[in-house]
Amino acid sequence: MPYESDHYCFACGAANPIGLHLRFTYADGTAEALFTAERAHQGYPGIMHGGLVATLLDEAMAHAAIAAHGAAVTGDLHVRMRGQGVPLGRPLRLQGRVTGGRGRLVLTAATLRDEEGRLLAQAEGKFMVVPEEGASSR
Repeated sequence: MPYESDHYCFACGAANPIGLHLRFTYADGTAEALFTAERAHQGYPGIMHGGLVATLLDEAMAHAAIAAHGAAVTGDLHVRMRGQGVPLGRPLRLQGRVTGGRGRLVLTAATLRDEEGRLLAQAEGKFMVVPEEGASSR
């Protein structure tokens, strides 16, 4: 199964006209992006849809895994919402990090915070590194 990017990923693909267009910066096993939810991302009035919050957190963890190990896909995702929901129209900081793993399994965590640093949502995930075509499993 090829994992070359065609830039159409819903979360980070620049070519996807309805995507979130996340742009990550990377460090050692971490990934970070800024995002502002718009009305099109709404669940209840004034707050972001929970499924899209989960998408943000999943993508941050995936990019942290990518930063540390290369292409990886979600195997398990656990999301916790905090407070009264994720507000629309305010800058949000999304951070993902690798927390452990073994072999092809990568353990990750992510947070979503408002501009004042308040925790709005968090997640933990398990990702599987995608073996390079023709290469054996890591």
